[in-house]
Amino acid sequence: MSRQYRNTAQWLELIEAFEHSGQTQVEFCAALTLNPKYFSKRRSELLNAHSESAFVQVQAQSVSMPAVNFGASLTLRFQQTELTLPLSVEPRWLAGLIKTLSA
Repeated sequence: MSRQYRNTAQWLELIEAFEHSGQTQVEFCAALTLNPKYFSKRRSELLNAHSESAFVQVQAQSVSMPAVNFGASLTLRFQQTELTLPLSVEPRWLAGLIKTLSA
């Protein structure tokens, strides 16, 4: 059996798939012919590395900037969470919120 090498992004996708699978780690690894001990090791390493980071990885889907409008807002979406803020929000306040949420 040949070994498949995966980059960090591929491992993060596998970890996310596992977390949404509803399977045990052993079941998930067996279905994908992964070594459960190695999967556990990589998962721990990557989750620890990402929890120490001050940022989360997000993918932009679409961004539209409306014409200047006092009622305009910015909506941030991550998985099932949505946060809508007025465009007038202070960047320092937003940075403080993100820092608090990541702690």
